[in-house]
Amino acid sequence: MTRGSGKYKVTDGRSLSIGEREDLKGLKQEAVATLKHLEANPGTARSEMIDKGHLKREIDRYDGILAENSPSVPRGTNKDHMVARAKELAETLQKDMPTREQMDHPARNPGAIRKHMFWNKKNEKNVQEYKELQRRLEPDDPTATDVEKLRRP
Repeated sequence: MTRGSGKYKVTDGRSLSIGEREDLKGLKQEAVATLKHLEANPGTARSEMIDKGHLKREIDRYDGILAENSPSVPRGTNKDHMVARAKELAETLQKDMPTREQMDHPARNPGAIRKHMFWNKKNEKNVQEYKELQRRLEPDDPTATDVEKLRRP
């Protein structure tokens, strides 16, 4: 999702994170409040300068983005498959991940940074898939997508 000139576009087909959803809800609330203010005060100069139709279209667009890209909670066997895949990915990610000790004290562990960079490049797609699965399985938990919690001590 990118933000440019006040417009949101979801480009990669992923679910919105909690922060992105809250940001869109805030933008929608601001547009609704502006529209209500303009309708309550019709004679002011500001109400004549702002396009009410454009505000209504923006509100509808925010609703559409939220409805289309907010993660839906999976149910039944679909959820079971997603949980199994998330566990499989977690095991794969933990396999060669540098430990917390190595990352906290790289001076004591020569090559730890290079090892982490190699691990990061090698597992980039798995990390994205894991984050998307966690975003879908636990849409209201902001720490669900944190890969750092998989790191061994």
